[in-house]
Amino acid sequence: MLGLALHTSSPQLGLALSDFAGETRFQTWDFGRDLSAHLHPTLGDFICPYTWADLSFLAVARGPGGFTGTRIGVVTARTLAQQLQVPLFGISTLAAVAQAAVIHHDLLARQPVPDIAVDMRAQRNMRFTAIYTSNGNTLVPCQTEQVVSPESWEKTLNEYESPVFPVTAGDDIACTVPQVLELAHRQWQAGQRPSWFEVVPYYGQHPVD
Repeated sequence: MLGLALHTSSPQLGLALSDFAGETRFQTWDFGRDLSAHLHPTLGDFICPYTWADLSFLAVARGPGGFTGTRIGVVTARTLAQQLQVPLFGISTLAAVAQAAVIHHDLLARQPVPDIAVDMRAQRNMRFTAIYTSNGNTLVPCQTEQVVSPESWEKTLNEYESPVFPVTAGDDIACTVPQVLELAHRQWQAGQRPSWFEVVPYYGQHPVD
């Protein structure tokens, strides 16, 4: 069992690799606009001493996030999964942020366990938003990804009927690549085996006004 996750939805590249039996490692790189030039050689170096044939599945952050970076990551992951004939899991960047909050803030120890409300800067003074609930084994969207105004998001939180833990994602979301891998592994354990062609980028907005 070996899983590899890619996160390219921000100016950083994030990679995570795990055998889910004790060895897990991840790293981020600040490639910025040079991401496409560095992605493939960095991938090759990162998986060593393993080979591509050792991978059981791939996971990729499918957005929302930067248009170009998200597209590059998803296309790369789809191509690898197709060539290697392994499942590919597309994980929301907002879900990965929510899962990181569950871990870092020990939200499952709180009573009652709050839902996690994630927002992230979008273009044209809008926000990417989503709300999730976690029981420790699954992360379920209570409100799926959408693009709303800051005022609308504030109204949603004020009127939300359950306890909520708000999280605002910054530009360093690539550091949640271990959570991309973790959420994919949970789906794998649940018996899901999605094909590469099922994974498409989520942009949320058109890149041009």
